[in-house]
Amino acid sequence: MILKNAKIFYDGQIRKGMISIKDEIIDLILFDSSVNEFIKKSNDLLIIDCEERLILPGIIDIHSHLRDMDQKEKETFQTSTLAAAFSGITTVFNMPNTLPPALTANQVKEWMLKAKNNIFVDVGFISGVPKEIDENEIKKIIELGAIGFKIYPLKSLSGIEWTDSSNIQKIIHISSKYQIPIFIHPDWPYSSREKQRLLDINIQKGQSLLKIHNELHPEKCEVKFIEFVVENYFKIIEKYNLTEEKYPIIHFCHLSCEQSVLMLSQVFDSSYQMVTFGSQINPNISYEITPHHLLLNYNIILEHPSFGKVLPPLRNSSNSKFLFDQLRKGKVKLIGTDHAPHALKDKLLPFFEAPSGFPGFETYTLLLLDKTFQKKLPLKYFVEAASENPAKRFNLKRKGFIKEGYYADLIIIEEVEDYPIDSQKFKTKAKFSPFENSNLSDRLTSVQIWKVLLRGNEVNLENSLPKGKII
Repeated sequence: MILKNAKIFYDGQIRKGMISIKDEIIDLILFDSSVNEFIKKSNDLLIIDCEERLILPGIIDIHSHLRDMDQKEKETFQTSTLAAAFSGITTVFNMPNTLPPALTANQVKEWMLKAKNNIFVDVGFISGVPKEIDENEIKKIIELGAIGFKIYPLKSLSGIEWTDSSNIQKIIHISSKYQIPIFIHPDWPYSSREKQRLLDINIQKGQSLLKIHNELHPEKCEVKFIEFVVENYFKIIEKYNLTEEKYPIIHFCHLSCEQSVLMLSQVFDSSYQMVTFGSQINPNISYEITPHHLLLNYNIILEHPSFGKVLPPLRNSSNSKFLFDQLRKGKVKLIGTDHAPHALKDKLLPFFEAPSGFPGFETYTLLLLDKTFQKKLPLKYFVEAASENPAKRFNLKRKGFIKEGYYADLIIIEEVEDYPIDSQKFKTKAKFSPFENSNLSDRLTSVQIWKVLLRGNEVNLENSLPKGKII
């Protein structure tokens, strides 16, 4: 296959040229006058004229919930990964809050077997932590190919108390021993009594439902859990006298506020480390930001407020502006959608009964790339956070870049007239979105996805077959 007459994002710049694909791999990239000569000699290959459309590396989404198993009414592997494929997302990481939860080697194996031959994009599986942090079970799960373990302190899948420092130190130490990432949802839980007290106070004040949801999971609880993890992270390094190549691997999911980002910025500051921890290290810690925390806030007006209910909650506008500014400056290194589909009947329940989460695949690419066409977001920083940095951070070989010898995971896009987000056209089963019919401007896009290739196979077709692989 040859993609000719293309604008190619290559080495941080857009250059006109062509891409030759052979046996799933980018075989050759040409930018000069030799393009025409090469094409003349390649009559036996399929030649696609891109008509100066823009080619980007396929997007790697490091945080999603693909459901299936006993949650088929919400989503299946086929519907979720087809939604990803039509969105230019060629690789996704799948979280373990399934039914039954993915906590044992047997459950993880069944989970993976269910996905085999049923996924349209490549999928990496993140396991829950086995009960009692059973190291033997953890070893079996790692041997199956899980790419990490997830911690959720609000409602632990395995009943582990993650606010107990001995538990958090144990899983951090395991990360060090096996060099396996630990994905952490940072939120220090309130007691039921405290949540009810806050709920009563905010209802009396007449606060909006989305703002009340924010008050029940405030910024300070996110920051508190991050501080708790970081403190114990340094303790483990000191306790076992770890060298840099054995530092634990920690990834904080979906940071939602300025305080969290600034707190972690301090952690990487050598002078802060010296004063606070008495030593200087290069911590193996990362974090992601979601598109909805970049673009939305709790002042959004929706016909159904539960469509905007998510954890962590939508914050105030100053937080979303700060986070987007960080991305605009190239300081946000990773993006994850937290794609979390639910059945519409569940999201239409009374607000405090409705589950948190909404679909994210099919708005992510369109809305953030629209910002690049508006000149509000440098394309370079989008590609780094969406494709290049995820591949580097999680050691995904031959992914994330348009380079010779890399997989032909590519997205081809074009700029069109503005049009609104329409959830009824989503491929996910969850056909609703807080970006639809809202009072905010971030509900229109000028981006259209023309073709999406996974290892050179076009996957955004109605009749395409599931050719995704398990990472």
